[in-house]
Amino acid sequence: MSPEFDSRQLNAFIDGELDLSSQLAMESLLAQDAGLRAQVEGLRSLRQAVSGHADYHAAPAALRLRLQAQALDVPSQPTTPRHASGKAALQRWFAWRPLLASFGAVALLAMAFNLTLLQWNQNERLAQEVIASHVRATLTQHLVDIASSDHHTVKPWLSSKLDFSPPVADLDIPGSTFLGGRVDYLDGRPVAALVYRQGEHLVNTFVWPGTGADSGVSVSTQRGFQIAHWTRGGMTHWVISDVNREEFMAIVRALALSDGQR
Repeated sequence: MSPEFDSRQLNAFIDGELDLSSQLAMESLLAQDAGLRAQVEGLRSLRQAVSGHADYHAAPAALRLRLQAQALDVPSQPTTPRHASGKAALQRWFAWRPLLASFGAVALLAMAFNLTLLQWNQNERLAQEVIASHVRATLTQHLVDIASSDHHTVKPWLSSKLDFSPPVADLDIPGSTFLGGRVDYLDGRPVAALVYRQGEHLVNTFVWPGTGADSGVSVSTQRGFQIAHWTRGGMTHWVISDVNREEFMAIVRALALSDGQR
């Protein structure tokens, strides 16, 4: 692996925490260094496996009984009549019930928060990758691998280069032109990039198979770019451009509508 990046920077890249220049430099190294690429993909696979497949085990019965006894403060050798000690235990039990319920609620809230934070981190990482890809394609003028305004030409070409058939939408929006498509690399895998021109602005849309449930459109603004993403029908969609908010939302609505009509 290149000595320019230590393990902390590698993890920061996976989390989407690098600045744009470092992100582009790392992606350039990934394209050239198969070992580094395998290491990054391995770390991503590990995180997905931990978050998606971790299992939970119930405590052994003996341990639960021991903890309950300690919580109730039941003496191992009772020195009071059985009915008296039983009454005291019941009183202590009912006294503890509100706290136990509170502990359970806190645990559930913590779990929900961790899952939400994990999803936010993943989306944030992807957003940084999308920005880097959009900027790289713009700066290098490598916008498309196949230049055509005919989606019947672009779709078969992309399908032959990828392990899936991407949806290719015609945008019925004034000032919008379909430029073609290219194969890009996001989220540790090859993806389809579809490129449109809206007036004087470029619009990159990225599509690849996803494993998550369908989700609504989420829109944000980062580093001067409008970004949207959603999942539908087993496909993940990301859109980015520097057009104004109104035009961007019109593009997103047209893409989402086209996706829903497939």
